[in-house]
Amino acid sequence: MYSSVFRKVFLIFSIFLLGLTEVWAFSFQWAPLDPLFREPLADPFACSTSFRSLGMLDEESIPDSVLVSNEATNRYESITYDDANQREYWQMKSAVNIGLLRASLGFIEMEGYIQGGLNTVFQKNGSVNALGFDGLYGAGATIRLFNVLALQAGFHHFSGHWGDEIIGDLLEYNPSLDLYSSTATYHLEEYTRGNSWIAGASLDQGSWGRLYFFAELPMERSWIRPGIHVPADTLKPGNSDTSQFEYITGQEGLTGLTPYDSSYKAWRLQSGLELYIPVSTIGSLFLAGDVQAHQDGQTLHQVGGYNPSNPWEFEYTVGGGFAFNKDFMERTFRFEIYYHDGRFPLLNYFFQRSKYLVMGIVISG
Repeated sequence: MYSSVFRKVFLIFSIFLLGLTEVWAFSFQWAPLDPLFREPLADPFACSTSFRSLGMLDEESIPDSVLVSNEATNRYESITYDDANQREYWQMKSAVNIGLLRASLGFIEMEGYIQGGLNTVFQKNGSVNALGFDGLYGAGATIRLFNVLALQAGFHHFSGHWGDEIIGDLLEYNPSLDLYSSTATYHLEEYTRGNSWIAGASLDQGSWGRLYFFAELPMERSWIRPGIHVPADTLKPGNSDTSQFEYITGQEGLTGLTPYDSSYKAWRLQSGLELYIPVSTIGSLFLAGDVQAHQDGQTLHQVGGYNPSNPWEFEYTVGGGFAFNKDFMERTFRFEIYYHDGRFPLLNYFFQRSKYLVMGIVISG
């Protein structure tokens, strides 16, 4: 009896799916490699795989210091680890952005997505030390309408880590510096956003251009470093109702700090424009620009620096290159060159403003 009912239900469901396929062009894919929401071309932290050469344009742009908190002064301080005046670096990023379980029905397409990877920067000359490495990942869902407008929502993770060789150079260059004993008053700082909500919109005009926008906001319970970047209402992850602001600044040995007003949320906003010029059947020339705004710039990255009237910190990337048409495994291969004015492309160097040219090769979705 039950097997007969099951067969009837299965038959009806099969006919229904067949009807959708014929009338509404319904289709399904398990793991398409061409995501509905492509990663931005000019974003230094886009989830694409790349190998790039960086050239700093002035001495102020050179990353030669780490950031620490000092219990004795109740301040953040930058301490030099290198006096080699190195202007050139290699950046290597292994990352991917792929769709999951895509369903298409007429003009509507929906899919889950996952993305993630590792990012690192090496000195190009001398000892070729690794300055550090970043972990980035995220997941969520995308809906695309009429093959033009893509809307995305999910979560996003950023975490920065200092390179062991840099820490070695730091201690060698500053032999009296104490970071690890029980009486140490200095504490290494890192940049972490684990995790944040993120939402995006992309208006894609196919062969000639795209406009996109992202807004990222730390979750109510999330890990945020450094402590002076933490919004007042953020709680420590887990079962505790502990204030994350007080918890992290306490770990850093900072005292007497007052949480910020409710207008400070540590937002990150991002927008960009891409233009494409088809070249025969080979690929396209492209121009791309990306602008990011960090509300944590209102803290001046310093104890006592926050003021709601302080400006957000902005960074700009603009350039272009050539992208070949998709071929193998739905991947896009491109050459690119950009000018960047903003943060150095390693998360822990958020306090380092840099102007540089970057050239490289990229594989993306």
